[in-house]
Amino acid sequence: MSFFSWKKVRVETAEEVGLSDEKKAQIDAVVASWGEVSRSGRKSTYDASEAPMQIVTAEEVAYFVHAMEAEAARLDAAATELQKRRLAEIAERDAQIASINREIEAMKAKARTEDDEIHRRAEARAKLLAVVAKIDPSLDASKITKDADIRREVVRRRFGDEAVNGRSDAYIDERFESLEARVNVDPFAAVVKDGLKPSDGDLRGASERAYQQMVADLNNWRH
Repeated sequence: MSFFSWKKVRVETAEEVGLSDEKKAQIDAVVASWGEVSRSGRKSTYDASEAPMQIVTAEEVAYFVHAMEAEAARLDAAATELQKRRLAEIAERDAQIASINREIEAMKAKARTEDDEIHRRAEARAKLLAVVAKIDPSLDASKITKDADIRREVVRRRFGDEAVNGRSDAYIDERFESLEARVNVDPFAAVVKDGLKPSDGDLRGASERAYQQMVADLNNWRH
């Protein structure tokens, strides 16, 4: 059968009544052809060699209209279902893309956190090595892997094995911090922290020197 064309259908009015099985089959075939063409999106064509189907009686017209309405409803339902599937596929793809983007952002955040931690540890190690160089210049702490082992070795070298054997890391840290506080003291700040308090002898000496300088200046001016 060729593709559907409305030229295949001819509606005529007549006094005849009734609907034969043969006519039902013809109507069903025409409607099915129309539905197939509509679903496929193809263009309908007309084959002039095929005689058009004639719809004559009121029953035939009613049956044809009912068949067309039913086929149209099926087409609408199929189109709606297809649209739902497409929307669901789009939503699924969007969800997958969003999930991938979240994973990428999580990986970026993890990388930034790891980089920050690396920088923090590097800065902490550099600061620790600088302090150790002040406390014990003879110790090459750069060859020691762990910071805790560096502190323990410094404390051992300054206070002996008894200061570290069986001691917790917290205790070692406290002893190391006391050494760090000593080497980081500003000598001038230590002197002036309680204020400058010159002795009475210093004041008298300064006053006498000022008097002698004034007398010398007057004598020079007279000459």
